Amino acid sequence: MKRAAVLAALAPLLPLLCAAAPTPAPPRWPAPTNVAERVRAAGLTMLPEEGVVMHIHSRLTVYADGQQVTVPADLGIDRSGEKPRYSPLHTHDTTGVVHVESPRWQDFTVGQLLTEWGVRPHCAGVVDGRAVPGDPARIVFRDGSRITLRCR
Repeated sequence: MKRAAVLAALAPLLPLLCAAAPTPAPPRWPAPTNVAERVRAAGLTMLPEEGVVMHIHSRLTVYADGQQVTVPADLGIDRSGEKPRYSPLHTHDTTGVVHVESPRWQDFTVGQLLTEWGVRPHCAGVVDGRAVPGDPARIVFRDGSRITLRCR
C-alpha cells in the first residue's frame, strides 16, 4: 500500500524527472557596435580606406567550452557613416579570415583583434598546429598563419 501511494505521488513528476536537459546554445560573441571606440582601445587608428603597404591574411578559429565560435564579420569596420572606415586589422565576413591591411608594416596581435571584438576570454593558443606558451593575445598575425584559440 505504501509503495502504491509513493508511486501515485511521484507519477505527476515523472515527465519532469525523465525529460532531457536542454541543450545549451553555442556561445555567441557578436561584433560590437562601437567600432571606432574598440579600435582606439586596441591602440589602432581608423583609416578612410584599407591600407595597401602591408596586406596579409591569417585564419582565426575560436572555440569556447569545446564549441566553435563564429568570428563576426566587420570586426574593425565602421559602417555607421557615409563611407566605411577601416582598422588596419579587420574581418569582412564570418570565415575567420583576418585581414591586416595597413599603410605601414608593423606587428598586429590577436590581443588587438580581441580588443576590437570586445572580448577577453581565457584561452590557450595554437599557431599552425603548434601550442604557443603564455598569453595568446601576444600572437602576431603572419601571412597564411592558422591561429586557433581554445577558450573557457
